[in-house]
Amino acid sequence: MKTTGEKFSVPLPPTVRALGWTSFFTDLSSEAIYPLLPAFLIRELGGSALSVGMIDGVANAVAAIVRLPSGAVSDWLGRRPLVLFGYGLSALVRPLMGLVASPLGAVAVRAADRFGKGIRSAPRDALVADLVEPAVRGRAFGHIRAMDHAGAALGPLVAMLFLLLFPGRERTLFLLAVLPGLVTFAVVWRFVRDAPARTPIAARTALAPQLDRRQWPLLAAVAVWALGASSEQFLLLRAAELGVPAALVPLVWLGVSLAKSGTAMYAGRLADRWKPQRALAIGWLLFAAAYGGLAVSGHLAAALPLMAIVGVAYGLAEPAERAVVSLLAAEGRQGSAFG
Repeated sequence: MKTTGEKFSVPLPPTVRALGWTSFFTDLSSEAIYPLLPAFLIRELGGSALSVGMIDGVANAVAAIVRLPSGAVSDWLGRRPLVLFGYGLSALVRPLMGLVASPLGAVAVRAADRFGKGIRSAPRDALVADLVEPAVRGRAFGHIRAMDHAGAALGPLVAMLFLLLFPGRERTLFLLAVLPGLVTFAVVWRFVRDAPARTPIAARTALAPQLDRRQWPLLAAVAVWALGASSEQFLLLRAAELGVPAALVPLVWLGVSLAKSGTAMYAGRLADRWKPQRALAIGWLLFAAAYGGLAVSGHLAAALPLMAIVGVAYGLAEPAERAVVSLLAAEGRQGSAFG
């Protein structure tokens, strides 16, 4: 029997490592576009702050709605097909942002991109739970979230450097986002494999996921937290309002993403050593404190550290939340639980 120290030193499975790289390249592609959308919508497409909120709200709603059947179907179909399809769809749709001519078109492209995210997210997380024993799942989820946010940190930096060399060429940048998206698809195709020992459930019950009494309190808590989590686009708008020049707004996103990535890399291990429920609660409390501070702060010197704390809160809560879901899921129903 392995000791606790031996469990923490065991290398992560190759598929988990590969999923980390898919998250990295996906967010590199996505976040080269995402921080530029508020200004692009308002300046190029004649949108408003309402458009900024709508594009994120609709996109996140689509991802959430699709996640439920996708996770359930993956319990009997297999994880990899849906992970491959979800990443491939986003890779092909995301660059179309460079061709839109109206705020409605931008909403449609962003929603289609998040449709792909909704398809892949629950099967991917369930695949990680299939491959990794419970004692180190926080570490596995922390690795993927850290790689995800590292890509999110690099994306705005790439965008800023591109626009310094080619001012006003946002549409060209959006079209070039297809390149890291295709790398993501290739990594999934070549290196991601289903867990051989996974216990499937009957197909007829796949679309009727059932939660037991232990899972409902977590679902209720996540729902309340999600209602209070505003679009991170508004962090960028707030930074601009407080005096950050438009050319440097991507650096704010870079800072928040680095805070997420650096925290997630270690927070997953903490979630394994502590109860993941405790790490999740601390992350949510930090999030509430940071947004409370932003609500009353009118100075950039105070707002920027608070935005970094928002990133720390995400980095702490995300791996812990996934670890809790995997611990509470019934045998053969990991995908349904994550959905």
